[in-house]
Amino acid sequence: MGKKTAVLFKCHNWDAVIQRSYERCKKHSNKSDFYILYDNSRGTVEIPEHIQEVENIFLAPYSEVESLGLAWGTEIGNYGGYWYNGDYHQNLFILNHNEYDYICSIENDVAVLNDLDSIFDDMAARNIDAVYKHVEAENHAWAHSGSCEGYYDLSQHVHKGLFCISFFSRRAALLILKRRLEMSFLKREKGLLTWPIGEAVMSHEVISAGMRTEELAHYCDSLRQYDWAPVYLEKEIVNGAEKTFIHPVTEMNEKFIVSNLVQDYHCMISEEEISNGLSRHRARKINDLEVYSRLFHCPRIYNNPVLREDVVEDARELLTGVDFDLASEGMSPDLIQALTQVYSEFPERVFASLPSYERSHSMFFDHGVVLPISLGESGAYTLVLAARDPDLTSHFDVKGKDVASHFEVMPVSFLLQKGELRFYAVNFPAECTEFVVEQKGPHGFWLNFMKILPTTDALRALSTS
Repeated sequence: MGKKTAVLFKCHNWDAVIQRSYERCKKHSNKSDFYILYDNSRGTVEIPEHIQEVENIFLAPYSEVESLGLAWGTEIGNYGGYWYNGDYHQNLFILNHNEYDYICSIENDVAVLNDLDSIFDDMAARNIDAVYKHVEAENHAWAHSGSCEGYYDLSQHVHKGLFCISFFSRRAALLILKRRLEMSFLKREKGLLTWPIGEAVMSHEVISAGMRTEELAHYCDSLRQYDWAPVYLEKEIVNGAEKTFIHPVTEMNEKFIVSNLVQDYHCMISEEEISNGLSRHRARKINDLEVYSRLFHCPRIYNNPVLREDVVEDARELLTGVDFDLASEGMSPDLIQALTQVYSEFPERVFASLPSYERSHSMFFDHGVVLPISLGESGAYTLVLAARDPDLTSHFDVKGKDVASHFEVMPVSFLLQKGELRFYAVNFPAECTEFVVEQKGPHGFWLNFMKILPTTDALRALSTS
């Protein structure tokens, strides 16, 4: 009788990116039983009905974990639940489905570009009990070592791993469940405030029991896009015949921005990635105004004129439509004159080639401030302003000077939103040679970006629609 294998696709919500991750996973596991392990602790199931009708759905509310008596997590730092205990989903599954010889547990933000069934085949042929990415960090250099205190001897090496996708034999999965139950008893008996993270337990217990493990990389052409961070977009997924897994994969959202352009871990603003050209390569592939802008303004790029200009050139080469217009070269205002009216520590950032998303770079218009700007040459121009404030237009007027030297209030139109910034536009007629931005109302306001551009069809259409 042949081995029986199951693929467990873990999720707690459902969206278009998860849908495509599910489809890729399903495509690469034709010989295995496929399950969607869904955490419905909130009382809802977002999986589309047509998928529920054809798939095996294993509901895993966290109450099922609690009913087994498994500890939630630490009392220090309040870490716990499914995220912290990466083995808990599969613990519930193997307890209910011990007919499977091997299981593969996959987080929903893993892009599967490799045949899962062939990995099962090799595990059976070579008597391998676990496959995952091994982490070789010493205890003192690993952030989660303290969580193991009271359960493992920290004077000895604690085995660790990354389990975004992992494979286990039945005996390995049952061992992990058994040890978690024993640890839960120990925690209550001794009143321990710590609780070991799943990345230690799943690796250390299997290896300590003398079971055989294999590196996930053994089955891949590379794993260069597989780690806890940075986050990748689907458009960055490698196309072609390369066998690999990519993690984490998401849509353009706050998680992506923070992972790549705020925190500094192998991301787009990291020194190594900038130096070897990977940051620029990724930015060109993503081709998004906010990504170019945040990369442009990060200190390692902005303080290097050559790298800074490279980002601007890429944006102007690859962006289209109104995004291209926003990245285009604009009219340079008189910064000295501007600074006599408004407050900004970094005025050059406000008037830069690309908008800055940094709060510290913004410019403050205090009560009663009037900022005059000359348009100089005749022609139709568009003033673009950007800020976080959704009520920005209630704080100022833009007045254009006509041929009779009268100032007339110009309509300010919402242009578009890019991440946290909302962009507004004012179209001036060709005969307008000067305008003022005049604060109104009881409160001042902050601007992140100001640019004067020749009016294009894209700008005119968006700002008048």
